[in-house]
Amino acid sequence: MTDKPKILIVDDKPQNLFTLEKILQKITVDVIQSTSGNEALRLTLEHDFALAIVDVQMPEMDGYELVEFLRGNKVTANLPVIFVSAIYSDEYHHRKGYDSGAVDFLSKPFIPEILLSKVRVFIDLYEKRQDLQNMVNKLNLANTELNRANAVLSRRTMLLETSSKVGQQITSILDLKELLSEVTGIIQRQFNYPWVSIWLEAENKNSLSLVARTKNTIEIGTAIPSVHKGLAGQACRTGEIAIDNKAGQNSSFVTTPGLPIVFSELAIPLKFPKIMLGVLDIQSERLQAFNQEDVAALQLLSTQIAVAVRNAKLYAQVLSLGVKSN
Repeated sequence: MTDKPKILIVDDKPQNLFTLEKILQKITVDVIQSTSGNEALRLTLEHDFALAIVDVQMPEMDGYELVEFLRGNKVTANLPVIFVSAIYSDEYHHRKGYDSGAVDFLSKPFIPEILLSKVRVFIDLYEKRQDLQNMVNKLNLANTELNRANAVLSRRTMLLETSSKVGQQITSILDLKELLSEVTGIIQRQFNYPWVSIWLEAENKNSLSLVARTKNTIEIGTAIPSVHKGLAGQACRTGEIAIDNKAGQNSSFVTTPGLPIVFSELAIPLKFPKIMLGVLDIQSERLQAFNQEDVAALQLLSTQIAVAVRNAKLYAQVLSLGVKSN
């Protein structure tokens, strides 16, 4: 332990406090004095005490009342208290002291060595409790780290599953519109994002056309200019990921036409390998919806989608050439 255990001593007479602290200086503790019950209550809320040594007879609030208050507060309910008294030394007051919640009762004048031996016992118990609490805290921290690791592992498993599902669709569906519709649905279900859309760039490079989406609020075929100030337009122009995790708090944020304001948006360019094909656009009603791992996984998926788009276009060209040759 780096900090010395603290002992609270309570007595309305400063000379008694001085004497008691001088005795306690023989052991390694920090002693904090109080001259009244009310002040003692305040101190117990400001410090973690290993023990309190309390005089029974005090004005306004005597020692019995003080201990009853301590026992009534969950923060101080288990604080050990030793009563000391020069007047109340009979069996009745000893019993009353124990009934109020004290762990020991010493009559003045007491033998300093006896007091110190009792104090050492409670200090030892306090330090063992602290060691146990530290051990519990470490176990809780380890459990938290384990839970976090399990969550990451579960998320990564889901990401691999999503990638596998998208890969299966790419190899089994040749129709581009059907394929991209299936892909947006998979991403929505796996990541739980409400709005997933894919926009393909026009041949003249002047616009993006909506080819697949998970909500019917915008018609398929809707086009936005490539110079559109939204994230989809930005990702298309720069060829880089565009993300705004605080879109709902950004007054300059430009939403997709036809969609209500969202709180997070991620736009990933679809490139093969450097040829711009379109944009995967994902929007969420949550702030900070996209973490680094999700972005990396979605970027991998965007590569798969770009391959699918490229293959579908080549397949369409082959079919077109076949028709012309006939």
